[in-house]
Amino acid sequence: MTGKCKLCEKEKELRKSHILPEFMYQNLYDDAPRRFYSLSVDLTNTENSKKRIEQKGIREYLLCGDCEVKLSKYENYAAETIYAKNSNNKAYIKKANETPDQQFFTYEYAGFSYSEYKIFLLSLLWRIIISKSFNTPEIKEEIIEQLRIAVYNENPLDSDDFGCLLQIIKYKKGQIAGGFILDPFLTKNENSPILNMLIDGFMYSFYLNGREITDDKKEFFLKKDGTMIIIGRVLFADKGLFERIKAAFDFFKSKR
Repeated sequence: MTGKCKLCEKEKELRKSHILPEFMYQNLYDDAPRRFYSLSVDLTNTENSKKRIEQKGIREYLLCGDCEVKLSKYENYAAETIYAKNSNNKAYIKKANETPDQQFFTYEYAGFSYSEYKIFLLSLLWRIIISKSFNTPEIKEEIIEQLRIAVYNENPLDSDDFGCLLQIIKYKKGQIAGGFILDPFLTKNENSPILNMLIDGFMYSFYLNGREITDDKKEFFLKKDGTMIIIGRVLFADKGLFERIKAAFDFFKSKR
């Protein structure tokens, strides 16, 4: 298919590009037949909710071959680092803590390549926003263009530009709330809207106006020295997120 590449904006042959990298689907597929269920749940109007059976990660005609190659090295880095896809992982946990009630955990990481992982995060955010496959809330065009330019130029920007709070959501200690993807949704903290997406137990929360929040909130963002704090928390401690996930599962069961 020939069209305008969303990243370089040139007329080229388009690939059917993954919105989320394939490695993010590693725990979502059934074994036989190989498939997973894609749920889009509208909490305000269930008539807009839908379910699809997919045999491969969600894709769209989005990027040209050159731009896919450009992004692939950052995807490979994330696969190695956070998803431990091979032995090249250089990031490591310096310190881990938990609250006495075992509801919250912190993992202090070091050894990240700031540029490689931050560009991956920016590219992930950009693709989620421009995708037609997810029920993503409307985001201002100037934000989308700022992200596109940064990703195209392979510019990681500053730590607080579109800073990402990465959380591991658990049913209980040692049991990640994985196996599904929750549609993106917006929340707000202080002066910044936050775009959240739960992907197989990992909650990516992007602060769209990260420069305007207080420094204590920025401490969880990836830093230029390669450090990052990842939070773990038990699902039932977050009523809003629990209700979103429950609504998705209730809809899924009603359509089986």
